[in-house]
Amino acid sequence: MHPRKIAAINAVLFFFFWLIVLLAGADFPPPVGFLWLVIVIAACAYVVYWRVPTYIDWVRTQRPRRLWRVILDGIAAGIVVAAPFALFGSGEPSITPRPVDYAIWFAVLGFVGALNSMGIYFLNTLVFRIVDPEK
Repeated sequence: MHPRKIAAINAVLFFFFWLIVLLAGADFPPPVGFLWLVIVIAACAYVVYWRVPTYIDWVRTQRPRRLWRVILDGIAAGIVVAAPFALFGSGEPSITPRPVDYAIWFAVLGFVGALNSMGIYFLNTLVFRIVDPEK
């Protein structure tokens, strides 16, 4: 299977997984502001599509320290996702975050980003070992 096809499957699964998770935590029906989350999920799914072939290549070539790079990718992605929400607010005017709240927000999203990138990396390592993309 071609790496881009594997990447596309990853991106679609990522999008729907996070959409379902966030819908499960949202009010019903979701507020209009939920559309911002859908846009963020779509942007993240595009990054997954873009990054998966690199991860497959790292598995194929046994790149040294690849797991640390994957973890750093995820932390960076989490921080990038956290930044706009920290800059522009949550949309709830009654909430005034303190500096510790921002620190927690960035730490949590960095951690979740690292978990996402490691999950994607390990899933694709397994897929690569079962179905070599070069066949």
